[in-house]
Amino acid sequence: MAQIVMIKWGDRYPAAYVNGLARAVREHSRTAHRLICYTDDPTDIQEGVDTRPFPDLGTPLSELTARTGSLPKMSMFLRGQLDPGEPALYLDLDTSIHGDVERLADLVRRTGAVYLLQRHVVPYWRVRGLVNRVLPHRYYLGNTAIMAFRPQDTWQIGELFLTSYRDWAADPNSVDPFVARLFEGGNESIVSAMVRDRSRVFPRNLAVKFTQEYMAPTAAWAEWKTAQPGTQVRRREQVAVTYHGDPLKPEILARMEEGQRLSFKHHHTVWRFPKISAYWRDVLGE
Repeated sequence: MAQIVMIKWGDRYPAAYVNGLARAVREHSRTAHRLICYTDDPTDIQEGVDTRPFPDLGTPLSELTARTGSLPKMSMFLRGQLDPGEPALYLDLDTSIHGDVERLADLVRRTGAVYLLQRHVVPYWRVRGLVNRVLPHRYYLGNTAIMAFRPQDTWQIGELFLTSYRDWAADPNSVDPFVARLFEGGNESIVSAMVRDRSRVFPRNLAVKFTQEYMAPTAAWAEWKTAQPGTQVRRREQVAVTYHGDPLKPEILARMEEGQRLSFKHHHTVWRFPKISAYWRDVLGE
């Protein structure tokens, strides 16, 4: 039974996002899953989701959330928080689910790797042995909006955070310079560095960032990409898509109409994705 982990704090995302994500996981899954949400306010989160207070991370939640990088995610990496007997899948609340998340858990069962979304283009993890010899402090920097892992393979993340973060926050010069750079970089730097010997990137037919899969440097390029048969097959197979940036907020995507143009920084697309709009309308109750 895979463990599906969510994190909710403050008022950025209401309980509807937790409930919608939990509902989508159930609807698409062939097996049961344990749904877990770490939160400072469980109000209106539906039954069937195990709501948990944030564990003691050595630093008040208000201080952690004041910094960039979603540091409350460190909660799931503390020893004893998740069952080491089954894979854990972490999903940002603004993730849309379109397939069986068990396919993500199966990756972990087969390989024992820690899966992240693509961030850096250069796949250091493919030549890990060479990189470790030539550049011992180099690691693949992944995106942590979606993760899949065995809990026991990530306990070192929690241990580093508990032993060093408070000291770093008080005086950045009081910890090892490499560790200081990780804390300065936020959760993605911390996670990526501490799982460097196991990290991999999700296959693009399983989990992706919307900007990388559905957008391109020009709208015409995005249209061409969408029209390719291989792209269409891959997108039909995708389990999870995550979104980043104000123009990609769920309330905007829910109202997108066929043929509308959408841009975020240097990413552009033409809307041909009614399945995504329908997902967010359902979550938002529209």
